[in-house]
Amino acid sequence: MSKQIIKQAAINQFHRYGYEGVKMAQVATEAGMRKQSIYYHYPTKRDLFTELYDEVIEEEIKFIQAYFKDQPDVTSKELLYRFLKEIKRRTSENTTVDFLHLMSYSPPMEIDTFVASRYLTNFNVFKNEVRKVFEKEAFTSGAEECTLGYVTLFDGLIVHLFYNTGQSYEHSLDASFEIFWKGISCTE
Repeated sequence: MSKQIIKQAAINQFHRYGYEGVKMAQVATEAGMRKQSIYYHYPTKRDLFTELYDEVIEEEIKFIQAYFKDQPDVTSKELLYRFLKEIKRRTSENTTVDFLHLMSYSPPMEIDTFVASRYLTNFNVFKNEVRKVFEKEAFTSGAEECTLGYVTLFDGLIVHLFYNTGQSYEHSLDASFEIFWKGISCTE
């Protein structure tokens, strides 16, 4: 129980102040415990961060796999469009998901190799799930090229979330997805 309280406090702190800006004393204060109690579970800030990041990556992988598995009656276009809408919703409503994106796109220098390798695992799962969608139908380009285009669109929209409003994201999503889909679709 106390580890979960520590982890939630740490996510909040890393989200607010970034890796470099967080002190274990701040995490302890937010968790409502003494700093020594945190050091019992996590000897260093790095240990705390790496365990947290690993767990968040695993949660995100489960989400991605479940999302693409649990919607068999949805068109490819709708499935991919809804995914981008869902990412926006989850990022704005869930500090853990926002933490994942912030730390993945701007990793702490001290542990950037660790973050990059773990994020790459998540990214490869995401790409494989998207590729499966493009393998089910005929498009103007091959599944690999369509996947690359979609992943690039996703990356751009994630960055857009960091710097713009939700309404701006919706507008950018609608415009860019429609252009993307028209470019790869054989029927539109």
